[in-house]
Amino acid sequence: CIGCRACQMACKQWNHLPGESTDAAGIYETPVGLSAITWNIIKLNQKVEAEPRFFNYQCMHCADAACVAACPSGALYKDERGFTAYNRDKCIGCGYCTQWCPYGVPHLVVENALTGTAKAAKCTFCQDRIQQGLGGPSCAERCPVGALTWGPRETLLAQAKQRVETLKAEGLSSA
Repeated sequence: CIGCRACQMACKQWNHLPGESTDAAGIYETPVGLSAITWNIIKLNQKVEAEPRFFNYQCMHCADAACVAACPSGALYKDERGFTAYNRDKCIGCGYCTQWCPYGVPHLVVENALTGTAKAAKCTFCQDRIQQGLGGPSCAERCPVGALTWGPRETLLAQAKQRVETLKAEGLSSA
């Protein structure tokens, strides 16, 4: 990851999410973390090594997702392809997913302050793009350096194993 934030912007564009700014003038897209309108963010990790590294922070699409287990309405579910899918129409706004996700990914969007009606919001893995045959998630499709990829599990595992072997050969197995 080179920190270009192309994935972050692709997510906003595909999902029609508004900008989120901490800039006083509101000019720059500067979210500080995930929220109901920021489902993908690039962060800078300065704690691990002397050389800072960027990393992508978004839904982990856990194999055994706590948010799915906690969702009483079935709005969050595991798609047959493995990602954690979301059906907004089924969401009852209970917020259990926001409490049980160990990564703090789902957030509630208040739709009506008077009644307290809310809906969950999180990365959907661009399930609509995939179902329409338009490719993979917009974040992975837009990444210019291939830091984010998607595809068949077997292919991704083979790539990951090759990357680990390359890092070991370079003496960077902990990278």
